Amino acid sequence: MLLQATAVVAILLGSLPPQDTLPQLLRESADALAAGRTKDAIDFASRHTRANPRDPRGFLALGDAYMGWYPDGRFRALAHYRTAQRLTPRDPVPFYREAMVGLRVGGADGERLAADGLENVIERDPLFPDAWQSWLILFRNGGGRRAMIERLLPHASRPEVAARIARMYMEEERYPAADSILDRILAHDPRNVAWLALSAQSAFEAGDVDVGAAFYRRALVEGEHDSTEALWAQVVGIVTPEEYRDWPGVPPAARGAWLESFWARRNPNLFTGVNGRIAEHFARWRYARKHFPLLYPLTLYHRSNLGRTLGLEPSTGEREFHQRCELYEILPSSSGAFPSLATAASITERFRTGAGVLAHLTRDEKEAAARGRRSGKGPMPNLIREALQQDGPFAFAPTVFMPLGFDLNRMDSTAARIGYNLATGLSDRGVTHLRYGAPDRQLLGGNNTADPSCSTDELERWHYPELGWVRFVKPNAFSQGERVIPEMVFRPMSFEQFEAVKTALSTDETSEPAPLEFGVWTAQFRADDDRRTALAVVSTRGRVAATLVGSTGGVRGTMESDRGAVVLVDDPGGYALLAHVKDAERLGRLKRGVSLRAFGDGPALSDLLLARAWGPAGESLDRATMLARVQRDLRFTQGDTLRLYSEVYGLAREGSGSGYRARYSLLRTDDPESDVRRDTWTGAMIVEAVRPGWWAHDQYVVETLDLKPEWIARGTYLLRVTMVDGTSGRHSNTATIAFEVR
Repeated sequence: MLLQATAVVAILLGSLPPQDTLPQLLRESADALAAGRTKDAIDFASRHTRANPRDPRGFLALGDAYMGWYPDGRFRALAHYRTAQRLTPRDPVPFYREAMVGLRVGGADGERLAADGLENVIERDPLFPDAWQSWLILFRNGGGRRAMIERLLPHASRPEVAARIARMYMEEERYPAADSILDRILAHDPRNVAWLALSAQSAFEAGDVDVGAAFYRRALVEGEHDSTEALWAQVVGIVTPEEYRDWPGVPPAARGAWLESFWARRNPNLFTGVNGRIAEHFARWRYARKHFPLLYPLTLYHRSNLGRTLGLEPSTGEREFHQRCELYEILPSSSGAFPSLATAASITERFRTGAGVLAHLTRDEKEAAARGRRSGKGPMPNLIREALQQDGPFAFAPTVFMPLGFDLNRMDSTAARIGYNLATGLSDRGVTHLRYGAPDRQLLGGNNTADPSCSTDELERWHYPELGWVRFVKPNAFSQGERVIPEMVFRPMSFEQFEAVKTALSTDETSEPAPLEFGVWTAQFRADDDRRTALAVVSTRGRVAATLVGSTGGVRGTMESDRGAVVLVDDPGGYALLAHVKDAERLGRLKRGVSLRAFGDGPALSDLLLARAWGPAGESLDRATMLARVQRDLRFTQGDTLRLYSEVYGLAREGSGSGYRARYSLLRTDDPESDVRRDTWTGAMIVEAVRPGWWAHDQYVVETLDLKPEWIARGTYLLRVTMVDGTSGRHSNTATIAFEVR
């Protein structure tokens, strides 16, 4: 993150010695700096250093003052900090100040300064505030890790330092060495969340899923003591924008339970009884850390939203390459004949043919052709010569580029945060791999294989069934100095690719395939204890397993059925519904939000169930019997009699029963999605029935109706039911179901 001047001043002032121990001039310099009077602060500190040339405090204060002198003051500050380093070579503070200069400078120079400063700080005081976390952002390469291990080993008797050595061993994939250290320090503090989380990650990355799961469960139990947010740091790379915004508001005592739900929502297979997504996440992280580390964290592109926005527009060179190598897939024939713009069949064809052959040349090639045209000399391919002879209005047109209007504000503002890279230490490719795993297809370079200049490893395109093509480019390789972004970054060049980036930054997906297509519909009822709600989940095919996941607490219990219908019971409120189906060993997954409603004390209707009729119409009927016979796909055959089932709650009781009036509206429709939102249905068949009412299990009344074949010809129907309490005259809610007759 880019440190603004005020933030730097605050950091510097926070690390000054106590005011009452400072000489008068240095106190006045600190006060002036805090008040924003930079020139006065420099003057006071300079006077002190002239009078006391061996006092390192004066050079620290002078460096601090120059840090607020923009833009060239930071280099003067660095010189004064280095003087303080020479005067007190064992003091980590001057080296930390050097690191702050590096963070301000940014880029390659800033990285060298920051790294040198932080490494010297950690060597002198491995627990110096903020130094370790800052260093983790800067260095993810093997050489840096091994050098850091050597710096930390002399301090390994301190448990906090030993944990950092273990982390370096783990990132070096030396898992037994990491586990040995972690086991030793956990023996003295078995409830330390950060160490438990690190032990879990080490085991998962090494492939020991059982041990990893055991450590991770222990870490979640102790989640309220996670003062360093180690558990959050392990998942931030795959959170959704909503989860990112929710986390700060989660009470510490609920953070472990919140993470249980976080992982439960990502369970790839409810039939296994084990959530394999956690182990998959850490396996992906191991691969991404090794192959896609963030190499240049202090470039403006990574530490400033403004810098990223300014670099978003493709340079001229990028546009030329894109058109020539990705859109311009077929070279024009040597005859020089071009189809007209009006006959172009697609946007790609317009790009390829609409601006003449010279629009597909690079700037250098266009300038050479123009010089040859003016002088009549110089080598020119026949194709170019013929195009010049046409002398059409587009002969020397600049490269055409459709103005896509990319705007990060159109993307979720949280998903557009640069912090995903800095928080994980991964490049954009690494973040994508962490969220979606390996692509099913991968392309290097452009499509135009006839042009050697299109063959490059500075462009990669990854394809995912859920995303489409995600495009990564190293901009400085194509921009001829217009873009100084040395990292492989997201570089969409079409609306489809831009949408893929938005999705890739705001969602994640397991690699376990789930190709089975199916549908799910639900119906809500009052549970037996009156205060809770029963949710019937019906799949259109196969065996079904379903669960509800709340905001905290993880899975509330998974129910399975070979008949395709299960009932989940929970308190009213919002949940994520996970429904998985197996058919012939093929898996299908569905996740959607569901709100369980409270049925209250007044008259209320449950949702509706529909099945082919069986037995006498008046026979006793209950929910379990109806669910066993329900028509799973809600498709019936012409000539069937259909039996409708619902439950009525909260009627005013008189004696042993209660009367009410039921009203049914049956509408044949060609647009059920639109008609279901209408309050009134013109042309609907109306059926009304007055019921004396009776009580089942002393809790609810069963309302049922058989739809006769003559009422329902072939077509799609909506059936709406409402009810009026015969005693109180109060209306219930409305319940609606859609079905099809073939």
